[in-house]
Parts: sequence; structure tokens; C-alpha cells
Amino acid sequence: MDDKYLITVVGTQTIDDDSESIEVITTGDMLQEDGRLTITYPEFSQEEPITRTDTTITFESGRLTIERRGEMSSRLTLEQGIRHQCLYETPMGSMMIGIFTDSISVDMTADGGEIRASYQLDFNHNAVSYNQFHVTLRLK
Repeated sequence: MDDKYLITVVGTQTIDDDSESIEVITTGDMLQEDGRLTITYPEFSQEEPITRTDTTITFESGRLTIERRGEMSSRLTLEQGIRHQCLYETPMGSMMIGIFTDSISVDMTADGGEIRASYQLDFNHNAVSYNQFHVTLRLK
């Protein structure tokens, strides 16, 4: 990995009327070829800085996939107007969650750009939270 990009990821989760945002700033790479965009970057835990999670974001044919591998692994599939079932693994065990995507926008060039997505999470078809995901890339 060349780590050519500075990557900022902001995730906002709203439950009832209470919102909480988490921001991650890291470095990583981006590859665009044959209509497919792939972004890869590591995340490190603030509580345990040696704990690493590798994240891959892929956008192809209107589908955004966010795959995280590490202590907490998941593969979320977001596709506007479609509900997907996704497996979310934690140290406490695995669970299936539903994701209904309201919107996805991708504006990316070789110099960087941004991805935005908004979606609802549910357990057993009961809405749990409304989420927003914003990724910004810029050349280092």
C-alpha cells in the first residue's frame, strides 16, 4: 500500500433524536479501473492503538460495499432504494442487520473526492438508527 491519500471518514448515527458522530483520519489508497472504485485504509483503536481494522470501500454499478476486517468485522452492502441483509461480527458474537439505503453519491477523480451515503439500520425489520457516512480523499 502506497498511502497516497489523506482519508477522512465521518460516520453519524441518529437514534431517536440523539446523534453521535465519529471521525477517523488516516492514510490509504484508491484505485479506479473498469468502472470500479476501490479505497483501502487502516483504522486503529483509540483505546488500544495496536488494534488494527482494515477497511475496503468498493463502489461499482451503483452498489457501495464497506468491508471491515479486524476485531470487529462486517460487510455492509448499500444500494439506493434496496434493503440488504448484512453480517456484523463483534467480540461478543455475530448478528444479522438490515440496511435500507436512502442515498449514495460518489464524486471521485484521481486527485480525490468524496463519497456520501445515508441509510437506515434495522434488527428484525424494526428500525434502530439512521446513519450517514461521508468519506473524503485528497492527495497527500
